[in-house]
Amino acid sequence: MRQDAAQTPSPSIDVQLICLKLGTEEYGLGIMQIKEVIRYQKIVPLPKAPLFIEGVINLRGMAIPIIDLRKRFNLSADVNPSTKIIIAQVENRIIGLVVDDVTDIITLHKDSLLPPPEMIKGVEAEYLDGIVNIGGEGLLFIINLDRVLTGKEKGLLEVSL
Repeated sequence: MRQDAAQTPSPSIDVQLICLKLGTEEYGLGIMQIKEVIRYQKIVPLPKAPLFIEGVINLRGMAIPIIDLRKRFNLSADVNPSTKIIIAQVENRIIGLVVDDVTDIITLHKDSLLPPPEMIKGVEAEYLDGIVNIGGEGLLFIINLDRVLTGKEKGLLEVSL
């Protein structure tokens, strides 16, 4: 029996990512944690929150804490028409992530994911699951959303809300 060349590979070896821009770099997030992508909207500031925690938005009657990934990675954080908020589930929490733009959804073989180079240091390296070369378009840095906030920062969000 002949195998069909167009047959879909097993989901156990594929990973789907939503691609986004932070500054000039491309990043990816596992699509299974993403609930939706919305346009940037007014954010109500939270008192005494860390700088990268912008505040909260009201999304269909729910107060959603908003984290600016650009500020988390020490990048400039200007709002423009392509700025988006990604609504995601991190552990048992729903949070919003401010990004410069959402560009694509891609499917990759898990084998194509490489660990981040050891020479990458600083805040950004803590949150990276790996990198992947996306065929002539450059590198895509894969963010681990579960590590974006420390336990202490997650606690601050609980107290602030």
